[in-house]
Amino acid sequence: MDKNNSHEAITPLEFEPISGDKPAPSITIRRGTVIVVVSLLVCAAIAAFIFTARAVYIEATPTFAEIDIDGLLQLKLADRYLLPSGKHTLTLSAEGYYPLQHDLIVSDEQNQRYSFELKRLPGHLRVDTGEVSGAEIFIDDVLLGKTPALIRDIAPGERRLRIVAERYFPFEQSLVIEGLDKEQSLKTELLPAWADVALATEPAGADIFVDDELLGQTPFNAEILQGKHNIRLKLAGHKLWQNDINVIANQPMTFTGIILEPADAVVFLASNPPRANITVDGEYKGLTPLELALTPTKPSTIRLFKQGYKPASRKIEVNSGEERRLLIKLSPELVRVAFNVTPTDAKLYINGKARGGANQTVQLPARTHRIEIRKQGYVSYKTKISPHEGIAQQLNVSLKSERQAKLDKVKPVYTNKAGQTLKLFYPNAFTMGASRREPGRRANETIRNIELKRPFYLGTREVSNAQYRKFAKAHVSGTVQGNSLDEDNQPVVKLSWEQAALYCNWLSRAESLTPFYREKDNKISGIDPSANGYRLPSEAEWAWAARVNGKDNMLKFPWGAKMPPPDKSGNYADMSAANFLGRIIVNYHDGYMVSAPVGSFPANAKGLFDMGGNVAEWVHDFYDIQLGLANKAEVDPLGPDTGKFHVIRGSSWAHGTVTELRLSYRDYNAKPRDDVGFRIARYLE
Repeated sequence: MDKNNSHEAITPLEFEPISGDKPAPSITIRRGTVIVVVSLLVCAAIAAFIFTARAVYIEATPTFAEIDIDGLLQLKLADRYLLPSGKHTLTLSAEGYYPLQHDLIVSDEQNQRYSFELKRLPGHLRVDTGEVSGAEIFIDDVLLGKTPALIRDIAPGERRLRIVAERYFPFEQSLVIEGLDKEQSLKTELLPAWADVALATEPAGADIFVDDELLGQTPFNAEILQGKHNIRLKLAGHKLWQNDINVIANQPMTFTGIILEPADAVVFLASNPPRANITVDGEYKGLTPLELALTPTKPSTIRLFKQGYKPASRKIEVNSGEERRLLIKLSPELVRVAFNVTPTDAKLYINGKARGGANQTVQLPARTHRIEIRKQGYVSYKTKISPHEGIAQQLNVSLKSERQAKLDKVKPVYTNKAGQTLKLFYPNAFTMGASRREPGRRANETIRNIELKRPFYLGTREVSNAQYRKFAKAHVSGTVQGNSLDEDNQPVVKLSWEQAALYCNWLSRAESLTPFYREKDNKISGIDPSANGYRLPSEAEWAWAARVNGKDNMLKFPWGAKMPPPDKSGNYADMSAANFLGRIIVNYHDGYMVSAPVGSFPANAKGLFDMGGNVAEWVHDFYDIQLGLANKAEVDPLGPDTGKFHVIRGSSWAHGTVTELRLSYRDYNAKPRDDVGFRIARYLE
């Protein structure tokens, strides 16, 4: 062994298993082969999808909306999608629009088209009125805020903007809300509705009253609203100065150099008994007790007169600024009055007090007295007498039996047991309906020739809650926007036509009259036209009573021929109800947001109250639309025998349009409403 190469080389030996078995040969798959197979499968799947999918065109508004369809099996080619048949979830979204999700059903048709439109998001409006803050902002007559303000979430489209501030003219403008969650701005300056009025007096320091409101003391520069006003200047020890002025906005007025004259002397005059007529130096001043202003240091003659008492007079002289109290006692003036009455056992009542048997002579003061003579089974005799001094008076009375009085006299006006006043009418022929050329006319206002031959009584007022609750104690008329409809003197509402008819029958039975309506199981089953009991007025009677104003003169509106109505001419949809009624009469004020006490407004020419306004009214007739016969008059029509609805006539507190306010306006319903009541009627016996 070489000393320089001490390590020998190690050679590995081949291992052979003891058993002598040989390992199985391995199978090798090439990578290229796998890729080819997978590609073929994918191509096959794509080919199958292309042959089975359907072309779907989706049209979206706006066109830039993003389209998303669930599922992996879809393919977009140009402006179309390849989708398998079946149900898919489609989602559309775009900035400024509400997102839209829709179930998309793909049928077996080859080409399919779907259109979708996204709804714009609301817009926002920033309103600024400059130096005037706190102005109310109305959009489409709905109060939405006060300036300055950002009014959010306004529906897109054309809107009516109105800005109202006390002491400023309203601002109105139409504008288009773009929407798309965008903010728009409007800045305007409100025009003042007042003028500067300068007031100065000699001496200064007088209190200034404008329409009874104290504004300050002279000298003073007042801001007074446009319109007519009464100005009064009061200073202790001086006479009142007053003037009526007409203020025009932004046109200053000056009242300077006003000389206030020293005040008269004052006498506080009273009498026993009170309410005696007063004259000073022959000039009438009024009734006692009264404060009299007399010219200082000048003798004045005061005279007192009162029916039933002897005149009295006093001479008086007072100093400037002096105040004096004077009481004058009047002596009664008695007159003999003899009563000669048949039957002889009747009783006498004077001014409501029993005075014993009617046949007697009494001494009465020379003034007006209420006389009543009564006997059971006879009609009481009532009158007023005014005895005069030095003239003896005799009253001869023969009482009539109740039956004879009923036959002898028909009452033109009477009050029934429910406290309702009815007035007798002798109607005539007239034309009902409206011409097609009349603004606001509806198709159901056909012109009809009517001839009313039967005299009838008609209630002068609508039936009140208190009167109706005598029949139905539990009835509640309810509220509107927190405003009560249930006060005793308000007209009864929220009752059906049948409830009104049943009330008429109840009232007929209470007065021993023959009911007009036939009943079966507490339901109206028909009518008895010959009955003398209470009923609802026929539509023709109602139209005649409301519209015929003298010979051949037909009213268009309750107040006349033109819009708008004068303030407080009736209870309609006025400015106070703008927050909850859709349409109102602009700048109209009647003092009531909902119904008013019956008879609160002036009666028409026939003495009937609320024939327009307050509440609309059920009438007797079933509703229909008649063609009208120009050459043939309908005599005392009561409408169709049957029907689904009943006619409603007249406008109400909730009405404010030309159509509804006309007296020819016809409505109908079958259910109760909070603005529909009724009044009663009956035929003359």
